Amino acid sequence: MWEKIKETRLIKIVKNRFFLATFVFAVWIIFFDQNSLIDWFRVRMRITKQERQIEYYNKEIKSIDEKLQELSSNKDSLEKFAREQYYFHEEDEDLYIIEEKR
Repeated sequence: MWEKIKETRLIKIVKNRFFLATFVFAVWIIFFDQNSLIDWFRVRMRITKQERQIEYYNKEIKSIDEKLQELSSNKDSLEKFAREQYYFHEEDEDLYIIEEKR
């Protein structure tokens, strides 16, 4: 008996024109509209990813600026940088490069 009552209530709700209009509107907005919720979610995820990239590159720029400031203000650090990065050496020195196998 309960099942018959539940079925009739469910049928009445589904046949209700306001329910049908709301349901059709919701389906349209979620899937088919030009500005659908699915597209909105994709765009939001892309924006979040790009904001993280902006934050990463700003940190990198700050780090590089600090290194540049240090290299331009201290001759010893400039020489150390040149030796480590570009394998510079003086004429009377021998340079040995040891590579790690991975």
